[in-house]
Amino acid sequence: MNDPAAAHAALTAFLRGVERRGAVLAHWQGGNAGAGDAALAATLRDFQAVAAATAFAQWPRRFWAMLLAAPQLRDRSGEADPGLPPAVAALGTGPRAVLLLRLVAGLAEADAAAVLGIGRSSYRLALQRALPRREDGSPDTAAWQALSAAAREAVRTVPEERLARIRMLRDGARLPAATPGRARGPGQRRGWLWPATLLAVAAVAAALAATWWGPWLPPAAPGPGNGIRSEPLPAAEPAARFDPAAALASHRDLELLLDAVAGDFGPDADPAFEAWLVQALEEIEGVVPQSDGEAGTAAEGADGP
Repeated sequence: MNDPAAAHAALTAFLRGVERRGAVLAHWQGGNAGAGDAALAATLRDFQAVAAATAFAQWPRRFWAMLLAAPQLRDRSGEADPGLPPAVAALGTGPRAVLLLRLVAGLAEADAAAVLGIGRSSYRLALQRALPRREDGSPDTAAWQALSAAAREAVRTVPEERLARIRMLRDGARLPAATPGRARGPGQRRGWLWPATLLAVAAVAAALAATWWGPWLPPAAPGPGNGIRSEPLPAAEPAARFDPAAALASHRDLELLLDAVAGDFGPDADPAFEAWLVQALEEIEGVVPQSDGEAGTAAEGADGP
């Protein structure tokens, strides 16, 4: 984008479009909401510096790769969030990233594989291994659907207060400290009572006087100042118009314009992936196992972003 205003508007819209998904992915990947928020804030801040040198179509891959590489998400020494879905908490770092790129970020297979730096076949195999399974080892379709619904709900219900806190961390602003209010004594609460009562009595007296004396007052003399004059304004250019950022934000097809960069949870977001997933779940027993060398290569690739 050559227009700086248009580039800034596109960057703002992109970051607003991924911050909810980013908050959930960082939380679930790192296992702790505080560490996840710090990682997301740092990624949002750093991405603004690299976006200008990155093609618009590559923004999603670059953003999610930077978020998964955040050091806050690699440190698991803190206390894990007990509200983390069990199917996610049971996964290691690599398989968890494989699953969340599809489940939360909503990336297509090719984009998710590019984020992790692996091939599509390796990503497909890693995702298959990360799917919830029953005790007999077969894929648990009901658990997958429940986990997908939980991810959608988590993205939809990210509190605005949390997003505001992430933006403050991104901008380097100091978070407001909570100050306990001082309890007022009986004398402090009643100090304003007498002045307020006197003002109310004076207002009532003035209203009664105006009602009593109003009919006896002489009418005002007619004059040019008593009428209402109106005249049309001359034609002129508006003082301001919508800037490119406001125009893009209010575009009626904004969701369609950002669909490729923000992802989509809809059933038609990636028909090829959905067709593969249905076949894999229904015909898992007929899948030909790969050789040990290929499986080891795929596992090593899935463990690293």
